[in-house]
Amino acid sequence: MSDLPEKPHAVPQFEPTRWSLVLRARGGDEAQRRVALEALCSAYWYPLYAFLRRSGRGVEDAEDLVQDFFARLLDGSLLERADQGRGKFRTLLLAAVKNLDSDARKAERTQKRGGLAKVVALDSVLAEERWLVDSSRESAPEVAFDRAWAAAILERAGLRLRAEHAGEKAALFAELAPRLTGSGEDGLAEIGARMGMTEGAVKMALMRLRRSYADALRAEIAETVGSRGDIQDELRYLLSTFS
Repeated sequence: MSDLPEKPHAVPQFEPTRWSLVLRARGGDEAQRRVALEALCSAYWYPLYAFLRRSGRGVEDAEDLVQDFFARLLDGSLLERADQGRGKFRTLLLAAVKNLDSDARKAERTQKRGGLAKVVALDSVLAEERWLVDSSRESAPEVAFDRAWAAAILERAGLRLRAEHAGEKAALFAELAPRLTGSGEDGLAEIGARMGMTEGAVKMALMRLRRSYADALRAEIAETVGSRGDIQDELRYLLSTFS
């Protein structure tokens, strides 16, 4: 993946941020907490699952622990001391799931499978399919978590970009999206012929799209760090997990 250039202008703002969702999950009314929990779960439950599987948990235990994790998010006990000014959201979740796993290993497990209430809907089949692919790479549990977290950030940034290029822009976006993270420009003339554009116009469109993708990545990361000064460092770190 090519390095993304530094941007002199401000990162676009999007709501709700991950930290605002944390605050809603911790202190909102029941409906707000449920919506916030589901948003957090949708974005980040697979990194938690990947960490637990790499830590030696089986499929069923990993799924149950993820359910327990989000149950504690819902009741607020996991986030009582969460503070946006103290660091990265990624670090908060990793520390929390480590503590949960450690507590579970120490406790005598008297509940049978299915005893935990299903707090959120988890696609356990899809998760395990992803895990079987990811597990081919030997790594520590923390690395598995970070790699899955980075993939989630990239996916969310891509979804932002796709939404911004709906309608008349969708066809060109579909042609150029596979080239977002590369540096090669072969085949742009053929794309131009299909789209009724010159090669130069396609090249310019690709440059703009890559800049927009960099902005979308920074916007996603801005929602998960304690200060704006951490954005570029977090971006470099997450991209390095694919090296």
